[in-house]
Amino acid sequence: MATVLDRPTIESLEDKPSARRSSADRSTEIGFVQWLAAALLVGAGAVHFAMAPSHFGESTAEGVGFLVVAWLQMGLAVAVVFRYSRRVQIAVVAVSAACIEAWAVSRTVGFPFGAHAGHAESVTIVDGLTVATEAATVVLTAMLLSQAVLRFRSNGVALVAVVAVLALTSALIAAPAARNHSAAAHGAHDHGTTASSAAATGPTGPTDLNGHHIHGVKAQDVAAEAQPDKPLDPNTRAVLQQQLVVARATAMRYPTVASVVAAGYHVIGGFGPGSGAHYISFRGGFGGSFDPAKPLALIYDGTSPTSQMVGLMYYAMGNTPPEGFAGPNDHWHRHSNICLKGVDVLFPPDSDVTQAQCASLGGSFMNITGWMVHAWVVPSWESPAGVFSHENPNLRCADGTFNTDTIGRCQGT
Repeated sequence: MATVLDRPTIESLEDKPSARRSSADRSTEIGFVQWLAAALLVGAGAVHFAMAPSHFGESTAEGVGFLVVAWLQMGLAVAVVFRYSRRVQIAVVAVSAACIEAWAVSRTVGFPFGAHAGHAESVTIVDGLTVATEAATVVLTAMLLSQAVLRFRSNGVALVAVVAVLALTSALIAAPAARNHSAAAHGAHDHGTTASSAAATGPTGPTDLNGHHIHGVKAQDVAAEAQPDKPLDPNTRAVLQQQLVVARATAMRYPTVASVVAAGYHVIGGFGPGSGAHYISFRGGFGGSFDPAKPLALIYDGTSPTSQMVGLMYYAMGNTPPEGFAGPNDHWHRHSNICLKGVDVLFPPDSDVTQAQCASLGGSFMNITGWMVHAWVVPSWESPAGVFSHENPNLRCADGTFNTDTIGRCQGT
């Protein structure tokens, strides 16, 4: 007995396998633009992961925010490749646009919270390129509305594009600017502070030359420093005068960075506006009785060979400030939560960085330093805030501003 099938039935059976294969092929093929958008999301997420620890050092809210964004971007990258849909598309655009908006706020008016609330940050290469990848992600995701774009396949081009994005991300994270950025939790800060005063005490506590609120033990010491100098009796004034003469002679032995480096000194932490660049010999100045001829550090207005000598820094151990210079006006200060790796400062001094965070970057952690005092004894570099002021407003960045990275550093003269 023969079974008779009509022609439409035969055509239907013949079409089903090919239809199933076509559907399967479409489900396993991933478009070039999808790969590129996913790679950009991974790159932005990786940068946010790398920057999160340093932002925790400044503000818990910022650190948590960076981690949340990083996980969202990584998760969306996976969804773009394996679970792409209109909902995923909307989520990618929403998250990327929110990141761009947050970045714009931080660079124009500053966030209303955190250690630098209300301070606008300057654009760095790290955050600038990261926000550019987020903008590109929005554009690519919008392009996927086109079926022609969605169906476009080119494995070779996709591979090159993905590798290029990941290489750029790796270079960003490894760059010195990124290391400073990740060590400090903010981009550079644009402060616009005038040079008329150094540390000041506002309604919410003391601030430094950059307008940042001062935390930790340094806050107590700076508050004491802000008090007016006390008059000196003739004998005390005579002793102080002689001490300052000795200090000035000591400073002028090394008039430039080239001369101090030739003498075996090394810069610690780079140049900071208001505090200069500190060069230390590691041969003394850490202990013993106070001697104006034996400072721990020589201070310069930059780190280039021609940078000029501007002052000295003395250091002493103990639970209380040393006698130091004659009279009551040499206000000594300390720093807390210091994280150093060799001569590099990994986190901003006096921030809420923990020993574990410091160790994770290979740094050495110091809970509280010894006592320090600056002496601005070099002619033409006297501090308008006083010879022993913690900061000297005459020390600016090379561009004439107080704009710094998040470690509090910039390029000196």
